[in-house]
Amino acid sequence: MSTPLRGAIIGFGNVAERGHLPAWLARGDMEIVAVAEPDPARRARAGELLPAARLHGDPGELFREAAALDFVDIATPPALHAPLIVAAAAAGLHVVCEKPLVVSVSEYHRVRDAVREAGVVLFTVHNWKYSEPFQRVRALLDADSIGPLRSIMLETIRDGCARSARVDWRMSAGLAGGGILVDHGWHGFYIMLGLARQRPRAVRAELARQRYLTADVEDSAECTVVFPTVTGRLVLTWAGSERRTRWLLEGRDGVIEVDDDRISVRRGERVESFVCSESLSDGSHHPEWFGRVLEAFRRELVDPAVRGENLSEAGQCIQLLSLAYTSHANAAPAPLVPAAAG
Repeated sequence: MSTPLRGAIIGFGNVAERGHLPAWLARGDMEIVAVAEPDPARRARAGELLPAARLHGDPGELFREAAALDFVDIATPPALHAPLIVAAAAAGLHVVCEKPLVVSVSEYHRVRDAVREAGVVLFTVHNWKYSEPFQRVRALLDADSIGPLRSIMLETIRDGCARSARVDWRMSAGLAGGGILVDHGWHGFYIMLGLARQRPRAVRAELARQRYLTADVEDSAECTVVFPTVTGRLVLTWAGSERRTRWLLEGRDGVIEVDDDRISVRRGERVESFVCSESLSDGSHHPEWFGRVLEAFRRELVDPAVRGENLSEAGQCIQLLSLAYTSHANAAPAPLVPAAAG
């Protein structure tokens, strides 16, 4: 058996502990041997769960030991992603990074160029694509179960934003890069791209504060993405009274509806329903999905033919995100999405 690849987690908050670490511990081909975390309490928690790991209070300390590593898993607030990715690339380390990959198009170009120059993989955690509900819906579309797709509606209702282990960084534009459009909208963008399989043409968005009235980020958003033959719509809020995720896909010949773990397919008078073993609203961390993310990350490490596919998808997501904020600021549809993200 080959020696496992050695990695480090940077940022040991809730998503690292509850979403990432269980999947890393379940693997035999990759292992976490170090953690960088500035908060002493969280660093101590990492030591409890990873007693053999080297613990660092600063990522710079970790990068100085880069010769002992093969990759890093970045799970910090979004505004810290770009400089950490650039530093990891300079140290010759592959990177798996929480979404959103970055919070601006200029940051995307910066990290893309850095990993290309270094010859390392940069892979964003687009974990909802690896959920059972998404995979089943994608298979239904591939089987032409509702005919050519015409519209996609993705609704995410949450009774508040996800809690952080330390400071509530999701309420700070300086750390989060934005509100629910950054947090849940990024998921919606790559889900739409994976379902429509077309390059978007224009974006229209309206943002609001309905619960967190004193925050400097939005807690609710509606966003329309126009594709050549498909119209996509995101409806997002942290101001709901329940936790629910609902998707509605309309085709020429029928409709697919996803309500958390239940999928229904309607064609005329015929309705077929089934229940998935996984729910889209069951918790915030989804370690089982992250395990599948790691399989895809590993494929990019070993197969040059698929390397860069995830990074290109992340490039489209940051374009859509940036255009959505531009649309809201101008109260008008944003300009057409450029032909390629790079």
